[in-house]
Amino acid sequence: MIFLAFIIIPIIEISIFITIGSSIGILNTIAIILTTALVGIFLVRRQGVKLLFDAQRNLSQGVMPTEEIKGGIFLLVSGLLLITPGFFTDCIGFAVFLKPVQNLISGLAKKFFNSRIRY
Repeated sequence: MIFLAFIIIPIIEISIFITIGSSIGILNTIAIILTTALVGIFLVRRQGVKLLFDAQRNLSQGVMPTEEIKGGIFLLVSGLLLITPGFFTDCIGFAVFLKPVQNLISGLAKKFFNSRIRY
């Protein structure tokens, strides 16, 4: 499955680069790619600091920071996708950054792993 992703995602990205580059020009395409990477880095950094402070606050109150840990994992994935050059990965990265998408993915993952547990 991961092997297919390493083949399919670059093909999708190259196709999008060619389509957009031929429509708006190579310099504009590169400018958009750099802008989305910078915006992504800014958002991930800001959210990361917030998660860190929230986790410290919960720990000081004796509460396990499970939501912050989950948010940190999604933030890591989102950040990696946002700094990867490409429109497709940026769209996925920005989507993963959103809380409703995180809740959907974590709910699906929970169902998947619970179905695999044998008692």
